[in-house]
Amino acid sequence: MKSIPQYIFLILTLFSCSTTSTESNQDKIESENSRKYKWTTYCDTVNVGFILTFKYPDNLVAESIENGRCVGEPIIIEDSLADSDVTNTMRWCVWMNDTTDANSIDTLISSQKYFFKGKVTEERDFVMLNDIKALRVTFISDNPADPYRQMIYLKKYSILFEIINNYKPDKDFETFYNSVTIDKLNKPSH
Repeated sequence: MKSIPQYIFLILTLFSCSTTSTESNQDKIESENSRKYKWTTYCDTVNVGFILTFKYPDNLVAESIENGRCVGEPIIIEDSLADSDVTNTMRWCVWMNDTTDANSIDTLISSQKYFFKGKVTEERDFVMLNDIKALRVTFISDNPADPYRQMIYLKKYSILFEIINNYKPDKDFETFYNSVTIDKLNKPSH
Protein backbone atom coordinates (compact mmCIF):
# COMPACT_ATOMS: atom_id res chain seq x y z
CA MET A 1 0.00 0.00 0.00
CA LYS A 2 1.33 3.44 -0.92
CA SER A 3 1.89 6.09 1.69
CA ILE A 4 0.18 9.49 1.74
CA PRO A 5 3.37 11.38 0.68
CA GLN A 6 3.61 9.15 -2.41
CA TYR A 7 -0.01 9.96 -3.32
CA ILE A 8 0.64 13.67 -2.84
CA PHE A 9 3.76 13.44 -5.02
CA LEU A 10 1.81 11.56 -7.70
CA ILE A 11 -1.03 14.11 -7.68
CA LEU A 12 1.39 17.07 -7.82
CA THR A 13 3.28 15.47 -10.69
CA LEU A 14 0.09 14.87 -12.65
CA PHE A 15 -1.11 18.42 -11.93
CA SER A 16 2.17 19.98 -13.03
CA CYS A 17 2.10 17.95 -16.24
CA SER A 18 -1.41 19.07 -17.03
CA THR A 19 -0.50 22.71 -16.29
CA THR A 20 2.47 22.55 -18.64
CA SER A 21 0.32 20.94 -21.28
CA THR A 22 -2.31 23.68 -20.91
CA GLU A 23 0.35 26.39 -21.31
CA SER A 24 1.77 24.79 -24.43
CA ASN A 25 -1.76 24.36 -25.81
CA GLN A 26 -2.38 28.09 -25.20
CA ASP A 27 0.83 28.90 -27.08
CA LYS A 28 -0.35 26.67 -29.93
CA ILE A 29 -3.73 28.40 -30.00
CA GLU A 30 -2.11 31.87 -30.12
CA SER A 31 0.26 30.70 -32.85
CA GLU A 32 -2.61 29.19 -34.85
CA ASN A 33 -4.67 32.38 -34.39
CA SER A 34 -1.75 34.40 -35.71
CA ARG A 35 -1.56 32.19 -38.79
CA LYS A 36 -5.30 32.56 -39.44
CA TYR A 37 -4.76 36.16 -40.45
CA LYS A 38 -3.02 37.42 -43.51
CA TRP A 39 -0.61 40.28 -43.14
CA THR A 40 -1.44 43.42 -45.07
CA THR A 41 0.76 46.42 -45.85
CA TYR A 42 0.19 49.96 -44.63
CA CYS A 43 1.92 52.67 -46.63
CA ASP A 44 1.75 56.40 -45.87
CA THR A 45 3.54 59.36 -47.39
CA VAL A 46 4.49 61.51 -44.41
CA ASN A 47 4.49 65.23 -45.14
CA VAL A 48 8.10 65.71 -44.04
CA GLY A 49 9.42 63.83 -47.06
CA PHE A 50 9.42 60.09 -46.44
CA ILE A 51 7.24 57.03 -46.87
CA LEU A 52 6.44 54.91 -43.82
CA THR A 53 5.50 51.29 -44.53
CA PHE A 54 4.73 48.38 -42.21
CA LYS A 55 2.82 45.10 -42.17
CA TYR A 56 0.05 44.14 -39.74
CA PRO A 57 -2.51 41.31 -39.39
CA ASP A 58 -5.65 41.93 -41.45
CA ASN A 59 -7.90 41.33 -38.42
CA LEU A 60 -6.58 44.64 -37.02
CA VAL A 61 -6.99 48.17 -38.38
CA ALA A 62 -4.29 50.76 -39.01
CA GLU A 63 -4.85 54.49 -38.90
CA SER A 64 -3.12 57.84 -38.72
CA ILE A 65 -3.39 59.50 -35.29
CA GLU A 66 -1.74 62.92 -34.92
CA ASN A 67 2.00 62.31 -35.36
CA GLY A 68 1.66 58.54 -35.29
CA ARG A 69 0.35 55.51 -37.06
CA CYS A 70 -1.36 52.91 -34.86
CA VAL A 71 -2.60 49.35 -35.31
CA GLY A 72 -5.17 47.65 -33.11
CA GLU A 73 -8.55 46.03 -32.78
CA PRO A 74 -11.36 48.19 -34.15
CA ILE A 75 -13.39 50.01 -31.49
CA ILE A 76 -16.93 51.24 -31.72
CA ILE A 77 -17.16 54.92 -30.87
CA GLU A 78 -20.23 55.81 -28.84
CA ASP A 79 -22.11 59.02 -29.58
CA SER A 80 -20.75 60.56 -26.35
CA LEU A 81 -17.20 59.99 -27.63
CA ALA A 82 -17.87 61.01 -31.23
CA ASP A 83 -15.14 63.66 -31.04
CA SER A 84 -12.48 60.96 -30.60
CA ASP A 85 -10.16 60.46 -33.55
CA VAL A 86 -9.03 57.03 -32.38
CA THR A 87 -10.83 54.07 -33.93
CA ASN A 88 -8.59 51.25 -32.72
CA THR A 89 -7.06 49.97 -29.47
CA MET A 90 -3.57 51.22 -30.34
CA ARG A 91 -1.95 47.81 -29.77
CA TRP A 92 1.17 48.91 -31.68
CA CYS A 93 2.11 52.47 -32.64
CA VAL A 94 4.82 54.25 -34.59
CA TRP A 95 5.18 57.81 -33.25
CA MET A 96 7.25 60.38 -35.14
CA ASN A 97 8.90 63.45 -33.60
CA ASP A 98 11.12 66.03 -35.27
CA THR A 99 14.50 65.70 -33.53
CA THR A 100 14.96 69.49 -33.42
CA ASP A 101 12.03 69.95 -31.03
CA ALA A 102 11.54 66.41 -29.72
CA ASN A 103 12.21 65.40 -26.18
CA SER A 104 15.25 63.27 -25.52
CA ILE A 105 14.86 59.50 -25.72
CA ASP A 106 15.29 59.26 -21.94
CA THR A 107 12.45 61.78 -21.43
CA LEU A 108 10.18 59.76 -23.74
CA ILE A 109 11.07 56.55 -21.89
CA SER A 110 10.34 58.15 -18.52
CA SER A 111 6.98 59.46 -19.77
CA GLN A 112 5.87 55.87 -20.46
CA LYS A 113 6.24 55.03 -16.75
CA TYR A 114 3.14 57.13 -16.10
CA PHE A 115 0.98 54.09 -16.88
CA PHE A 116 2.49 51.98 -14.08
CA LYS A 117 1.48 51.75 -10.44
CA GLY A 118 4.20 49.33 -9.29
CA LYS A 119 7.97 49.52 -9.23
CA VAL A 120 9.23 49.43 -12.82
CA THR A 121 12.48 47.94 -14.01
CA GLU A 122 13.87 48.80 -17.45
CA GLU A 123 15.56 46.28 -19.69
CA ARG A 124 17.56 47.87 -22.53
CA ASP A 125 19.13 46.24 -25.56
CA PHE A 126 19.67 47.00 -29.23
CA VAL A 127 18.00 45.65 -32.35
CA MET A 128 18.68 46.32 -36.01
CA LEU A 129 15.85 47.80 -38.08
CA ASN A 130 16.58 48.38 -41.75
CA ASP A 131 20.32 48.54 -41.07
CA ILE A 132 19.80 51.12 -38.28
CA LYS A 133 20.79 50.36 -34.72
CA ALA A 134 17.71 50.95 -32.55
CA LEU A 135 17.33 51.04 -28.77
CA ARG A 136 14.74 48.61 -27.39
CA VAL A 137 13.36 49.22 -23.88
CA THR A 138 11.05 46.83 -22.07
CA PHE A 139 9.36 47.68 -18.77
CA ILE A 140 8.84 45.02 -16.14
CA SER A 141 6.61 45.92 -13.19
CA ASP A 142 6.28 44.23 -9.84
CA ASN A 143 2.52 44.91 -10.05
CA PRO A 144 0.78 42.20 -12.15
CA ALA A 145 -2.10 44.61 -12.91
CA ASP A 146 0.26 47.02 -14.71
CA PRO A 147 0.20 47.14 -18.52
CA TYR A 148 2.86 45.70 -20.80
CA ARG A 149 5.12 48.19 -22.55
CA GLN A 150 8.02 47.79 -24.98
CA MET A 151 9.46 50.70 -26.96
CA ILE A 152 11.95 50.85 -29.82
CA TYR A 153 13.72 54.13 -30.67
CA LEU A 154 15.58 55.05 -33.84
CA LYS A 155 16.46 58.22 -35.72
CA LYS A 156 16.23 58.67 -39.48
CA TYR A 157 15.77 61.76 -41.70
CA SER A 158 15.87 64.08 -38.64
CA ILE A 159 12.92 62.21 -37.15
CA LEU A 160 12.88 60.27 -33.89
CA PHE A 161 10.72 57.18 -34.32
CA GLU A 162 9.17 55.56 -31.25
CA ILE A 163 7.67 52.13 -31.98
CA ILE A 164 5.54 50.99 -29.04
CA ASN A 165 3.96 47.68 -28.09
CA ASN A 166 1.07 48.39 -25.70
CA TYR A 167 -0.21 44.82 -25.81
CA LYS A 168 1.97 41.90 -24.73
CA PRO A 169 5.22 40.22 -25.73
CA ASP A 170 4.57 38.22 -28.89
CA LYS A 171 6.07 37.23 -32.21
CA ASP A 172 3.51 39.34 -34.07
CA PHE A 173 4.97 42.55 -32.62
CA GLU A 174 8.42 41.37 -33.68
CA THR A 175 7.09 40.78 -37.21
CA PHE A 176 5.45 44.22 -37.13
CA TYR A 177 8.52 46.21 -36.07
CA ASN A 178 10.82 44.27 -38.38
CA SER A 179 8.52 45.18 -41.28
CA VAL A 180 8.77 48.94 -40.64
CA THR A 181 10.54 50.74 -43.48
CA ILE A 182 11.23 54.46 -43.77
CA ASP A 183 12.23 55.58 -47.26
CA LYS A 184 13.03 59.04 -48.56
CA LEU A 185 10.38 60.42 -50.87
CA ASN A 186 11.90 60.97 -54.29
CA LYS A 187 10.94 64.35 -55.67
CA PRO A 188 10.06 64.32 -59.35
CA SER A 189 12.63 65.97 -61.58
CA HIS A 190 11.41 68.75 -63.87
